[in-house]
Amino acid sequence: MADQDDPADAAQPPEEPRDGSGKPTSHLVLFNVGKRQNWGTLLRSACAFGVTEVCVVGSKKLATFGSQGTAANAPIRHFESLTDVKAEMSSRGIRLCGVEIDPEAVGVHTQPFQGSTAFMLGNEGQGMTPAQRAVCDFFVYIPQHSGATASLNVAIAGSIVLHHFAIWAKLEEHPRVEGKYVVEVRNSLDRYLNPTDLQRLEVERKRAARASKRRHEDSGSLGDVEEAALGELDDFRTEED
Repeated sequence: MADQDDPADAAQPPEEPRDGSGKPTSHLVLFNVGKRQNWGTLLRSACAFGVTEVCVVGSKKLATFGSQGTAANAPIRHFESLTDVKAEMSSRGIRLCGVEIDPEAVGVHTQPFQGSTAFMLGNEGQGMTPAQRAVCDFFVYIPQHSGATASLNVAIAGSIVLHHFAIWAKLEEHPRVEGKYVVEVRNSLDRYLNPTDLQRLEVERKRAARASKRRHEDSGSLGDVEEAALGELDDFRTEED
């Protein structure tokens, strides 16, 4: 009988992230979306459908127009490049799914999910770039049932896909009161005093970036000290605070 490899010697896959209920988590990667209305609507849908974090690639400022005040509750992290966000997702066992009408894509209604998943959409006009496609592990598309339009609006498409994942993952429905869902609003002070784990990670990243910048500038000036102090609270602010 041939010798079998010791399981302890085999490379183990990263531990798959789960939410507090032990269920798979969803993540939204925003890159190459051109219209600010779509950014805002995607943020609103991300909050509605239980997205764990929104990963903004490249852009330093997040357009929140159309989010209807939900941006303050969106757990946002910033990444320099697609390579960076891909490495982060892979290290945490999160598969990256491209939402695109593509020959390789599987209908989202079949819910072809295997665990925690990050979703990325293409540009409104041109779709996904080759760089976006290259970092995706698999693709889904939304079947249409007439020839009246070539595709859906990017924010609508993202919303449908996120809802399908929430149903597949069996995320618990949020409480409703008088025809609306109960809104949990956290201002910048609350986020500063009681940050979530993801907010804490993002703050640490921003602090490290500022420290690196100061090391390359003249140190010890009053301006540097003031900038650092103001940055502490800014780390927890959104554009809507």
